[in-house]
Amino acid sequence: MASVVHPHVETWEFDVLQEDTGWSMGVELIAGEAVFVLPIGPFASSAQIELSTDLRRWQEDTGDEGLLMIEVFVALPNGSRVGPDIAWWSAARRPPLGRGAIRVVPDLVVEVLSPSTRANDLGVKRELYMGSGVRELWLVDPDARTVTRVNPGSKSDEVLSENEVLRSELLPGFALEVARIFPFDPDSVDESS
Repeated sequence: MASVVHPHVETWEFDVLQEDTGWSMGVELIAGEAVFVLPIGPFASSAQIELSTDLRRWQEDTGDEGLLMIEVFVALPNGSRVGPDIAWWSAARRPPLGRGAIRVVPDLVVEVLSPSTRANDLGVKRELYMGSGVRELWLVDPDARTVTRVNPGSKSDEVLSENEVLRSELLPGFALEVARIFPFDPDSVDESS
């Protein structure tokens, strides 16, 4: 298998390029490398919608005043500019919004694994999040139909399967059956398309 080489870009160059396109260019800056972000596909997209909907519903039900965002650029302390699938900031750490990357590291990051993002999400981005102050990371795997909870201080990850409930100490009262994140039937997948 051939390796993929990403162009090296300085943080200031990346910011200028994104500013010129209204911060709409489908490229992340990961540890100094410009990485193109491709569409995530139907299963990952479906899981992302389910999770963001349930997180928003939790906010409404509990009166949470934190900030919930999808696919927004976040500036990490090392100069990386990443676009988490879902990010949440507590009310106490709610960042100001403006043009450009949000300069406050989220409390919770959710990455939905897809064929185009899996390697980065499980590798370099996971390490960047854990080293940047993210308090919890959820890695959602539509293929395995699992959610892995990663906490920077924990010695091991918590892998939740479809028959379990996703909870977080960051989100008091939030409880979601993992099976609800994956509403599609894996046995009815059309392999011909």
